[in-house]
Amino acid sequence: MAITIETAEAALRSIFEDLAEDLEADVVEFDRDTKLLDLGMESISLIYLISELQQHFELGDRLFQHLRESDRLLKDMDMGDILSGLVAVSAEEPSDA
Repeated sequence: MAITIETAEAALRSIFEDLAEDLEADVVEFDRDTKLLDLGMESISLIYLISELQQHFELGDRLFQHLRESDRLLKDMDMGDILSGLVAVSAEEPSDA
């Protein structure tokens, strides 16, 4: 299934809304240039976020793998990197690993 930037962003916003509700906190506002580090999330929360996206789009661990192959640390990425990663991974054929 091909994922668009808009679909990916809508899913990401939904995940943040669910997290805010669970934690009784304010919904995190972001745009594509927002650095993950600026979201005020701990590393484990960032991993949870990526995991939720993978589960939502039934990607297995392909988004994690795609991001790991980048030459940047997760904390140095921005929301656009995550959204673009989702689009790129959805366009690839899953490997038989």
